[in-house]
Amino acid sequence: MAEDNTQGRIPTVIADDVHIVYRVNGTGGGRGSATAALSRMMRRGKGEARGVRKVHAVRGVSFTAYRGEAIGLIGTNGS
Repeated sequence: MAEDNTQGRIPTVIADDVHIVYRVNGTGGGRGSATAALSRMMRRGKGEARGVRKVHAVRGVSFTAYRGEAIGLIGTNGS
């Protein structure tokens, strides 16, 4: 575990419980799969646009950055 060298330093960025959700065109699943069909049926009642799905890119991320530090987020696919 890293040492806590933050004493006396002023944070330049504070992110607390960050969530990022994208709306993406396309279902992401096979058109004929049972999962895709169930997903389409569930969306009908919620008024969501057909062919648009939500992708949760970041869920509840918190961090503090200090001068000279760099922070990166890497997704499940490495991007």
